[in-house]
Amino acid sequence: MSEQNEKLRQGAEQIYAEELAALAREDNRSRPEGWRMSPQAVVTYVLGGKASDGTPISAKYVGNRRLMETAVATLATDRALLLLGLPGTAKSWVSEHLAAAISGSSQRMIQCTAGTDASWHAARHGNCVEGGFHVLGDGQDGPQHSRSHHFGYAS
Repeated sequence: MSEQNEKLRQGAEQIYAEELAALAREDNRSRPEGWRMSPQAVVTYVLGGKASDGTPISAKYVGNRRLMETAVATLATDRALLLLGLPGTAKSWVSEHLAAAISGSSQRMIQCTAGTDASWHAARHGNCVEGGFHVLGDGQDGPQHSRSHHFGYAS
């Protein structure tokens, strides 16, 4: 393993592999095409709880349950999801975990600077990585950007 790889954090699908496997193993509910688990299991993965075999599922997001249910329902109906908020409000974190739970890989995320023509073009036209997410904007480009924007699409 290279020195750079040793310093990088593993993706959510590796860090939480046991939780994802436990949820998927006993998940017999309906799944949208291409999803590795049902929308209900995705919500449990993100918000925490217990798998049907009793495996504890840690909370990845602590906040409004209805917000996460709405986000997952939006993706389940094959619509785009736009997460809008100030930097540091868990948009990237939630996007990574949604991608890991839905497609099995959070490595298909792309982050761009908020407000660029390319970012807005991708968001408006639904460009996406096959089976993954596009995530736009991290708010890290200086004080002129007070908000960041994330676009997630699962197929």
